[in-house]
Amino acid sequence: MKKLSTYDELNASALMLVSPEWSKVKAAREKADSFETPSVTIPTETRTIAGRQIRLAEGGPTDAPLVVLLSPFPESILTFAGSWEALTKECRIIAIDLPGFGASEGDRNDMSPTALGNHLKAIFDELDLQDIHLVGPDVGMGAALAYALDHGERLSSLVVGHGPGAPGPFKLARMINMLASSKIMRTSTAMLGAGPLIATTGKLGAIRHRSNPTQIDDYKKAYSGRASEVIHWFEDFRAKAAVLSERVGDIQIPTLVFWGDLDVMFHVSNAELLNDALPNSKLEIFPEAGHLSWSDQPEMFGSMVIDWAQGGYKTV
Repeated sequence: MKKLSTYDELNASALMLVSPEWSKVKAAREKADSFETPSVTIPTETRTIAGRQIRLAEGGPTDAPLVVLLSPFPESILTFAGSWEALTKECRIIAIDLPGFGASEGDRNDMSPTALGNHLKAIFDELDLQDIHLVGPDVGMGAALAYALDHGERLSSLVVGHGPGAPGPFKLARMINMLASSKIMRTSTAMLGAGPLIATTGKLGAIRHRSNPTQIDDYKKAYSGRASEVIHWFEDFRAKAAVLSERVGDIQIPTLVFWGDLDVMFHVSNAELLNDALPNSKLEIFPEAGHLSWSDQPEMFGSMVIDWAQGGYKTV
């Protein structure tokens, strides 16, 4: 089983040195009641879908509301372990590692919200999914918004957070800004490999939870040898985000915006700006939660998604 190595942790600590936000996160982590995410079996499988090797997981009653969960970066669909059992009791769940992320096939050509939105259309069409409540955190948010804007006919609602698409001023952590603006920073970060990226996100993005060994093993295996490809997600990042933010006001379907109150990677002010820009939306801010809010507050996240899919989206 792969673990975070001393090399990973030392390089993550070095990245903290260029992250002025770390002091705020560190103080919050020291005060919080921390826990390790429970080890829950998520039944993953890999299928050829729309010409790509795509990893997904399914669970829950087939006649329940359909919720599709999209993977974040540098994690995978195993990130939803904390709420998986609650979600699959009440909803039909399909979790998807986005092309190029997690354990799904992909390359640098997939590293934009528009490309991922087009992939989602192909995947949903081939699986013939209807009335989808699409949940997209982090990179999944950009993919979900792009799908809704360019396609979207299969959606009942959106649940998005912690990613690109909010109108300006788009407030990001210094490290994200550096990755977006500097090719040297992207190249040097890619050379470090996946481990330091996973360790850094675990430090800067988590307040209460710590990933369990099964999750760490999966994340490291999923991104092994792929850091140089996925790091292209940050190339021209603000321009890619602007393509979405200029159009989000056109999204008419009900949208639930969720965010952690202590997210310093994508500041919580972005949630408020996005909520204001959307014509039919609701805002949910999780307390004591960072960038990985769905893992920091798994019970709240699970309850929020269930209530929304079971009818809450109709009241917006």
